[in-house]
Amino acid sequence: MKYILISLTILLSLTSLTAQHNESVTMPELAQKISYLSDKYEGIRNQKNEMLLKYRPASPEIKDLDTRLADQMNINYAAAKRIMETNGFPNHDMVGKDATHKFWMMVQPMDGYPDFQMQVLRGMATAVEQDKADWTDFAYLTDRVLINQNKPQHYGTQVYYDQGEKTYKPHPVDDLTRTNERRAELGLPALDDFLATTNKKYEGAIKQQPAKDAPQFERVQSADAPNGFRRVRNY
Repeated sequence: MKYILISLTILLSLTSLTAQHNESVTMPELAQKISYLSDKYEGIRNQKNEMLLKYRPASPEIKDLDTRLADQMNINYAAAKRIMETNGFPNHDMVGKDATHKFWMMVQPMDGYPDFQMQVLRGMATAVEQDKADWTDFAYLTDRVLINQNKPQHYGTQVYYDQGEKTYKPHPVDDLTRTNERRAELGLPALDDFLATTNKKYEGAIKQQPAKDAPQFERVQSADAPNGFRRVRNY
């Protein structure tokens, strides 16, 4: 009887915690969907990064993973588009901080859909002003949208790998002094410090691939985000 009572107490506690968690967001099912889709894409991408340490980019193994990534990207785009059309930008109140961040992770690499990235950025702008989305994520997507419009970035979050000099460099920024000021406001290190850290951290760790707008370069996500999103991006 003693153990039954203990088990019932634990069960009731867990049920209470689950209820509290669900009450903290208005759309828990949407949060789960976003997390699933984001994790699916990230899992394939991470697998590709690991395989790139063993296989050349043109190998059948990597091409297969590229196909899987493209397929998942299309699935994620269709889902993200429906989410935006039906619910608007999924902010912290709707899906929680983790799922809002993962929605950003879904949209960030969607360079094939620049108009949609801009749509999400507009919705995210309202959310960050209301403290319902992460300013660092907003900065990353802002830079991505600007680069896809062939404009200089604001925050210096997007870098490429210079094959000739064997070093990471930032895509053009609008004003280096202002860029560093903006980075400081978000708690990010100065651009030179970030580049030094990135080069030290990833030297020789990732095999580079051409980016669409720089034939010898690889566009990567910066690795200095304080929210724990520290993987080198390969898109």
